[in-house]
Amino acid sequence: MNGQSDAVPTEPAAPRPSTPGLGWDEFSRELVDFFASVKLAIFLFLFIAITATIGTVIQQGERAEVYIQEYGENAYRWFLRLGFTDVYHTWWFTSLLGLLCVNSLTCFYKRFPSVWRSMKQDKVGVTMAFIKNLKQQAEIPVENTKESVAQSLVQHFVSKGYRVLAKNEPGEVTVYATKGVMGRVGAHMAHLSATVIVLGGLLGSYYGFQEFGVCLEGQTYHIPRGNFDLKVDKFWIDYHENGSVKSYNSTLTVLEGGQAKATKTITVNDPLVYNGIWFYQSSYGDAWDQVEVARINIKEKETDKVLKTIDLEWQKEQALADLKLKLSITDFVADFAFNSTEKKVYSKTIEHANPAVKLVINEGDSVQATPWLFQQFPDLFEIKDSKYQFELVGYKPRKFTGLQIAKNPGINVVWTGCTMIVVGITLSSFIFHRRIWAKIVPAPTGVTVHIGGTTHKSQIDFNKEFRKLTEKIQTFKA
Repeated sequence: MNGQSDAVPTEPAAPRPSTPGLGWDEFSRELVDFFASVKLAIFLFLFIAITATIGTVIQQGERAEVYIQEYGENAYRWFLRLGFTDVYHTWWFTSLLGLLCVNSLTCFYKRFPSVWRSMKQDKVGVTMAFIKNLKQQAEIPVENTKESVAQSLVQHFVSKGYRVLAKNEPGEVTVYATKGVMGRVGAHMAHLSATVIVLGGLLGSYYGFQEFGVCLEGQTYHIPRGNFDLKVDKFWIDYHENGSVKSYNSTLTVLEGGQAKATKTITVNDPLVYNGIWFYQSSYGDAWDQVEVARINIKEKETDKVLKTIDLEWQKEQALADLKLKLSITDFVADFAFNSTEKKVYSKTIEHANPAVKLVINEGDSVQATPWLFQQFPDLFEIKDSKYQFELVGYKPRKFTGLQIAKNPGINVVWTGCTMIVVGITLSSFIFHRRIWAKIVPAPTGVTVHIGGTTHKSQIDFNKEFRKLTEKIQTFKA
């Protein structure tokens, strides 16, 4: 032993290949593939459909009491937390639409450039092997010169609507014919239209508005979002002979600085449009705070005898000299309620469930009173020191016109997207991209035409066309 180790020396271990990390190129490709995936598109369309269903089933933008009455207080609290009372303006619905835009744009970015390059690229310089590897291909001997066959072939393609390119080289002639490339563009146009429609919807959602106004004939209302006034000149209802409603109409005038700028009679589906704001005829009904006329019975208190029945017009005083009375109607509520805190009478609903009018009475020089008269409870109150008893026996409510007031700055964008999708689907459905290559090479007894073609749709029709083309080439004889 010499003190040295007798261990067998080993060869140095080969370095282990390092596993490359996920670089930016790989990450970007994965990201593009994810956002362009069909699975993501299906997921987004599914959840948008579910959301739209919720927004359709649950009324949007109603008052709290409407939801509480229909669904209960606990359900209303959850509606507020989840945004179900205003689905289309929630952050999560906007996010779904944003992701749909990203998905559509990514698909367009991933697929359209190759189509565009295909449209712009010179396809004449192909090899014989390329033609022979096409699904549709044939070799046709023709007893003629290559120049004559090439000329006849070009003329035939032109007559069939093809765009033709030809290349004459020593020993061969190459002919390339193509048509229907817009069919490829159409599919991508339809794809891109979804983004345009969604962007138009978002533009209208965030920068537009939709409101409902109850308006009375002869009244003028200020439109703050348009900085002008709107006067309801007239409202009327047309009836069929059987008494059913035929149409309801409003004549509206737009005022700016007291000057009339536009006047139009609107009906359902025929709105007034001014400065981008649309006024639709939406509904009509009986006003809950005004009447045209109220019929009052005046009875002698001691005998309960009806002395006179009069019709009082809204807020117009009427003098009865024989009874030494002056009467007028100053207020009306369709469904009487009283706020004890504010000491105020109001209509708790718009339904004419418990109608009442406020009657102002001047009886001689001794009695002045302002009682509420109830149609359903005529003897509810007695007027002190008066010789008369008053009762409400009927009334004619004023009709209101319900106007839907809306502005949607994205509507033109949406219509552009709709046009794109119609044009895109039409192009994609009825125009098919077809490409045919032919190489004409000399042969011992003339030339041989090596021909092949492809189509991206309607393969059966293309097979028939290709077969007819081969039969036509056989006729190109000298």
